[in-house]
Amino acid sequence: MSLTFSTMAALRFGTGLRPGEAPPESVEEMLAQLDAGQRERLIFPNGGPAAARQRLSDTVAKLAALKQFNKTVDDVTKREYRVRFLTELNNLLTRDEHARFMQAVDSPYGFNERLAGFWVNHFSVSSRKEDFMRLLVPLYEAEAIRPHMAGRFADLVKAAVLHPAMLIYLDQVKSVGPGSPQGLKRNTGLNENLGRELLELHTLGAGSGYTQDDVRNAAFVLTGMAVDRKTYLARYAPNIAEPGAKIVFGKSYGGRVRSQADVEDLIDDLAATPETRQHICRKIAAHFIADAAPAEVVEVMTSAWKRSDGDLTEVYAAMLRHPRSWEEEGRKAKSPLDYIVSGLRALSAQKDDLRQLGLPPKAAAEPAGMADAAMQMEAGADAAPFNPAALKLRVNPLTVLAAARLGQPLWRPPSPAGFDDVFSTWIAGGPLADRIAWARLAAAKLGGDRDPRAFLNDILRDAARQDTIDVVSKAPNRRMGIALALASPEFNRR
Repeated sequence: MSLTFSTMAALRFGTGLRPGEAPPESVEEMLAQLDAGQRERLIFPNGGPAAARQRLSDTVAKLAALKQFNKTVDDVTKREYRVRFLTELNNLLTRDEHARFMQAVDSPYGFNERLAGFWVNHFSVSSRKEDFMRLLVPLYEAEAIRPHMAGRFADLVKAAVLHPAMLIYLDQVKSVGPGSPQGLKRNTGLNENLGRELLELHTLGAGSGYTQDDVRNAAFVLTGMAVDRKTYLARYAPNIAEPGAKIVFGKSYGGRVRSQADVEDLIDDLAATPETRQHICRKIAAHFIADAAPAEVVEVMTSAWKRSDGDLTEVYAAMLRHPRSWEEEGRKAKSPLDYIVSGLRALSAQKDDLRQLGLPPKAAAEPAGMADAAMQMEAGADAAPFNPAALKLRVNPLTVLAAARLGQPLWRPPSPAGFDDVFSTWIAGGPLADRIAWARLAAAKLGGDRDPRAFLNDILRDAARQDTIDVVSKAPNRRMGIALALASPEFNRR
């Protein structure tokens, strides 16, 4: 069957229908979400990016104080305060994860939210790489991805690849040019991780014709990119940059003196190649339309890219304006994150609903902050009895915990390639059973006294098939009817 534009816009290209919220009625409305999304105040990281930067600065200072404190205590006490420190970092991450879910659930700009999810997965980093990544990764999405995902692709790549979260995740902070002053002095060497992923994942794509020499030379060009561990901002350190010109994909970069401009020139050139255009456009179309991206849609997208010098808004517009993008609904499976967000939107979930389900009242009411037991000890005050379990915030079973159980923990991809984005990964026996369990829990917690048939119409409109309508109508009670609607094939697909 052929769905109305607004239904398809919400289900295929957005975060799902929400009762009382009008879905887009035109491509122009969908594209307008990009500008509106840029102006929208982010509620994640918890309290917004500025608050998160301040927490990061405070945490750096507290870690320095803890290191001084550790010089005066025994090993048992050191271990205790190390556990306290990590638990509190995890608590800060938990708050940020909850806030990230509510950003997607609350926002009326579904297409913008979907693009944010796509690009975070394309430029994957993990909050589990090292301690401070728990604070950096939420900032990474807020600082590097969202502000640039409607602009030039080259600017997005530079913002993502040169963000401290990426530099740490792909071990660029360990890469030293062997011929640099520090390399000669310390006898340390090159790390090729970022150079490899920049070519294979972020720009050109696997099988696009680059060689191992290109990977190694890209890694040489990238030497010098480092992270200031006091501010956790990226910086360029000439004393670890490999001198000399290096050729990557047919172009030469650098000379006797190397600078960050060489890095930026490399990224600009890679972003402008036909191979990158093809790779990225095919991946975007495959994310939204079908695992086998329609060739005719990819063709108009690459043409728009070339014509606009990589303006991503023009690329999205070309995809949305092609008739083929609006055919054959149900070709894609919702990822766990998208399924949870669309389910919570369908249930009209509010911030307070999910906060009460996830965080203890005291934890929800107090602003995030690091417990400072080390300083208490220095002042002569007694620290609270050590009980790691009592220090840990509860994780929301409908958002953060559910995403992990369904196979897509927020900001924790299995590799730099991100999570799979194919139908078979998410629609299978085990994952589908977990979704049904989530649907039952969500219906029990948030379903209220809704009429299941009216609910089904609100969340699927003309996408609901007659057999699904019949099944929901015959449910033994309203709660089960709501759960069956959320577990239906149509709700799990795009």
